[in-house]
Amino acid sequence: MFKEKKMIKAMKWLFSLYSIDDFDGYDEEAYGEDFGLCLPEVVLALRNNAQIVHEYEVDGSIEFAFKYKGKELFGQRAIKICSEMEVGASSNQTDVSYHTELWLLEDMSFAITHCIEMSHDDGIVYESRYRTFVQKVKGREDLFFAPEKLIDTLEELCVPIWESEATIYEL
Repeated sequence: MFKEKKMIKAMKWLFSLYSIDDFDGYDEEAYGEDFGLCLPEVVLALRNNAQIVHEYEVDGSIEFAFKYKGKELFGQRAIKICSEMEVGASSNQTDVSYHTELWLLEDMSFAITHCIEMSHDDGIVYESRYRTFVQKVKGREDLFFAPEKLIDTLEELCVPIWESEATIYEL
């Protein structure tokens, strides 16, 4: 399960992989201990996005569209933390993109995947995604994004909470 304390510990570990030199104009007084993030709010926003990740997915917007999910990629639920588009192409109705993704797994480790995604919209939307597991994150050299991108992505997830638009469940 995605427990708050364990998730906060995992996020702190992820940020600890960066050195101060990795930050562009980092000021500890301005950012604070957790880089300006309220980690309990980040965790609250992230937990809502837990899902079973499949190697291959096909979906459509109409009732009788072909819907298919291949085998599970991780064997546990995961939360997508960050995605970086490497290559993309578009036409009038079709978008194709290749992403590198960072996932937080239920065992509190981080995994990197590559995802090829295609979307076609001619009034009816068809989507397909193919993901491959690359590796688990072991150190700084495995990270493919700047720390500022991670902070911005996590802050964006918190906006519905800050704007009182998020549905919050209490157990």
